[in-house]
Amino acid sequence: MTCAWWRRENTVGNGIVVPYISPVRRDRAKYRRRRLGALFVAAALAVAMYVGGVAGAESQPVHYTVAPGDTLWGIAIERTAVWEDPRPKVEAIREANDLSGYEIYPGMTLKLPSTV
Repeated sequence: MTCAWWRRENTVGNGIVVPYISPVRRDRAKYRRRRLGALFVAAALAVAMYVGGVAGAESQPVHYTVAPGDTLWGIAIERTAVWEDPRPKVEAIREANDLSGYEIYPGMTLKLPSTV
């Protein structure tokens, strides 16, 4: 008994039963690989942008030479917004320079932390 090629009863392992399935599967695999490749590239770019932005995010401390009449309060106020309290910045300057008190002298070089 001969059947038409599209109506064979035993179709297991027979690639000729429906001839369009094999190219469709091959195309699906190709598009899946392309999507995965694009996803990999996008993820790699996202990681590179994140690492590049974080790498140099922290700036180096600024060195400030004390002039006659300068105070820690005045130096902190120069670098503080009007609505902010300068006291944390005064303490940050003291800690960065290992000062025991609030006395500074003309000619001293102070490290101003990046937060100041």
